[in-house]
Amino acid sequence: MKKLIRLIVILNVIVLFCACSQTNEDIVQYVSFLQKNKKVSAKDYVLSLFENNDIVILCERNHRDLTQYNLILEIIQDKYFSENVGVIFTEIGARTLNPDLNLFLQNGKLSDVEINKQVLIFQRECDFSIWEKSNFSYFIKGIHQINKGITGKKIEMYPTDVWYVEGEPALEKVREMYDRVHNRDSLMADFIIERFEQLKRESHRQKALVIQNYRHAFGHSFRNNDGRKPDNVGRYLFDKYSNKIANVMINNTGFNNNGHLYALQDGKWDAAFQKAKVENIGFDFEDSPFGNDSFDYWTFDNNFQYKEVFTGFVFYLPIEKFELAEGVPGFFEDGFYDEAVARLKLLNITLPDNTIFTQFNDIQISKVEELDKINATIEKWLK
Repeated sequence: MKKLIRLIVILNVIVLFCACSQTNEDIVQYVSFLQKNKKVSAKDYVLSLFENNDIVILCERNHRDLTQYNLILEIIQDKYFSENVGVIFTEIGARTLNPDLNLFLQNGKLSDVEINKQVLIFQRECDFSIWEKSNFSYFIKGIHQINKGITGKKIEMYPTDVWYVEGEPALEKVREMYDRVHNRDSLMADFIIERFEQLKRESHRQKALVIQNYRHAFGHSFRNNDGRKPDNVGRYLFDKYSNKIANVMINNTGFNNNGHLYALQDGKWDAAFQKAKVENIGFDFEDSPFGNDSFDYWTFDNNFQYKEVFTGFVFYLPIEKFELAEGVPGFFEDGFYDEAVARLKLLNITLPDNTIFTQFNDIQISKVEELDKINATIEKWLK
């Protein structure tokens, strides 16, 4: 009997050893790191960065993905955020939406009908070139709901974009808009700095969350191939606030120069998270195997590592769970269809038919494009 038990134990050890050896050597270091640090959630990690920084930049993934906004709303809803931060700057949305936007966000007496009506107005006006993605309306409705539960100072939100035409649309005003767009990043950064400094002078607001997409969130150590500092919002903010600012990348796919999606590090990162059974975590890139990897999020030639471009990384749900949303209920109704056509005509855009509009009168949820190809890339590291 003892020999049988001993044999069973030996067999179990062999099976365990074989299982471990089956983990591809290329992802072992990532899996080990994740298992040691998996107790720090994405939300808690981002909030912890505010302890030593005045500004934290989140690098948004695909604009359409709503799951990342669930994470951001979790962060905003935390009591620490409302009491110690309370200010949000977004890339998406024209700066001209305020002061009306904040008046709405802080008005807890509106009915559901009034809320939906206001949200629709802001969605239609957030971008002159038509913003059909659901993220903006989803986000401001979420902030409005959070503010209803705050008895003290409410959350403030300041869109920063320059895609707007004030007053009656006209060709000359569109030309002025295009002139602004040439300096889009510097203008957005200037707006953030000016408004943030004003808030610090006039209120107790001394910290801010900034949401920017892709390159706009890169730090100031990143350089173009010729050594020039890039024209990125993140770079300007890092130049201004130096050691009081951090930037965080949210897990994402890459987007290559041929218009196709790809898994970062040829799928090794996502495979490691899957192997470690981790779907919600945050950590510094410094002193992590992830941070030492080449910066392949930028598809052009570069010699940077991730830790040189971003302070940290949050993984919030695997790629297959992303939810890409487009449309807003009633978006092109009540006369907005004609206005949208007139806008696009001023932008020299001609549409073949009206189906491109009608499909956005309801919310449509889809998965990431080329998901099967991306999953195949990830799976090869798990065999």
